[in-house]
Amino acid sequence: MKNPNNHERGTLAAISDALPKLRGTTQKVAEFILSFPRETIDLTVTELAVRAGVSEASIVRFAQLLGYSGFHALKIRLAEDIVSPMLLVHEDLKPDDTPATAVQKAMTVGLRSLEETLRILDLAVIEEAIQALCNAHQIVLFASGNSIPIAMDFNFRLTKIGLTSRFSIDPTMQEMYASLTTPQDVAIGISHTGSSKDTVYALELAKQHGARTICITNHSDAPLTRHGDLCLITASRVSHFREERMDSNLAMVALTEAVYVGICIARSDEMVQAVSKTVRATEHRKY
Repeated sequence: MKNPNNHERGTLAAISDALPKLRGTTQKVAEFILSFPRETIDLTVTELAVRAGVSEASIVRFAQLLGYSGFHALKIRLAEDIVSPMLLVHEDLKPDDTPATAVQKAMTVGLRSLEETLRILDLAVIEEAIQALCNAHQIVLFASGNSIPIAMDFNFRLTKIGLTSRFSIDPTMQEMYASLTTPQDVAIGISHTGSSKDTVYALELAKQHGARTICITNHSDAPLTRHGDLCLITASRVSHFREERMDSNLAMVALTEAVYVGICIARSDEMVQAVSKTVRATEHRKY
């Protein structure tokens, strides 16, 4: 059923054409998307599975039948078909907005995501995560795509205060790190959607090897959370077809910062000594 021209003709048209040939769960997925196309682009694969009454595997299989690599790729093309190009940049923008208005809207959305994240935070879970990180023999971080800079920053900060932390942008290295974890280690998976395959797999692998696992995501029912002993959830408006939303990144950076500060307080003596050493070691890099 794969058709290389599907992507050029439009996703909805391709789904409509394929519908008569579909049966069972793939037919149910097609019917849901055709009935609720705008809603579909705001759903994770897990959420769509629940809404359509099928398995996640059925959704992925349906997307691949249409010639896409997976559901995420299908959503991107679907969003391009039905959403205004301006909204693909930012949901609050209008074609006649001035640059000043656009800046104001972007800042407002960022502040809102921070406020909403603070409102839903489970402080008991954060405290437990902080304690786990303080006691860890080593910390390994997993992230992909636009979550990589967040993991890199968190890894840098943890290292600066004397914790043994590891992160690599290479998914193969992440999998190797995960396979070498022990029950004395803590593994952290960072993903806005919670559906990044590489991150989910690495965290699952670390959990299988006994590591304590923490996930940081914007979705409490995402695949990543199934492998997290502790789940830290941010709050930003859903936009699964545009993952690089700055407000979601701000919320996740703020959450990692909160965890970092908590660790500094819990390990104040060790932190001061470690910071003194690392600052002296790197002071020659600044004028």
